[in-house]
This record gives sequence, structure tokens and C-alpha cells, in this order.
Amino acid sequence: MIKTGIGTSVRSAISSVIDVIGSTVIITPYTISSSDSGYSGQIPTDGTPVSLKAIPYEEFKKITKEKFGNLESGGMQLALKYDAVFDISSSTKYKITYNSEVYDIIEPKRYAIEDTLVAWIISISKRID
Repeated sequence: MIKTGIGTSVRSAISSVIDVIGSTVIITPYTISSSDSGYSGQIPTDGTPVSLKAIPYEEFKKITKEKFGNLESGGMQLALKYDAVFDISSSTKYKITYNSEVYDIIEPKRYAIEDTLVAWIISISKRID
């Protein structure tokens, strides 16, 4: 019998739930630059968008609490599967389309248990363009 750690068990359960009940979201990395030393304002340049599934963080908390007890590590708004990709070391920013509305991703956070990335928890805010 192969033993798996709690991190792997939680990741598997969360990934399955996100696949089944998650809403499709589109995450687009973007950079901001100005073409004339800032006189005409900032110009956003979109990178390649990626389509993923996400669930509200409240649902994530409910599922993890029911299956594994209280594992809460902070309040965010959306949970994404562990295989979402964020470059958190650079100046790249991200926006997300969720339920046909566009939001800025304020802070992507890794949700890990026993050094196993279980999910990404992202805080989002409504874009003001």
C-alpha cells in the first residue's frame, strides 16, 4: 500500500471539486509601460490568457473543513487548482475574468500542507478602467 501525505490527499480532493463545480475563469498576465516618458499615461500590454476553473473561497473553506477539519490559513475570494501558474517574483500583474466581470488579482497565495502545494488562493478586486 502506498501512503500519501495529508497535503497530497487535500490537493487531490480540492482538485476534483474544482473540476466538478468550478466556474471557468480567464487569467491574463499584463505589464504596464508608457510610450513617451509617462506623458500620455500608462499603457497595459496583455500577455497570453489562460482558461482555468475556480471556486469561491468560502466553498473551498467549507470543503476542506468537512473533509479534513479546520485548515484555514486566511480569507481570500477564489481558490484555483494547484497547477495554476503565477510569476510572483516579477512585476507581472494579472487580471481575471470571473462570471463575465474583469477583476485585478491583488495577491496570489500558495496554500500548502506538508510542503505540498494544494491550491492557489487569490484575492481579487473589481477593475477600474
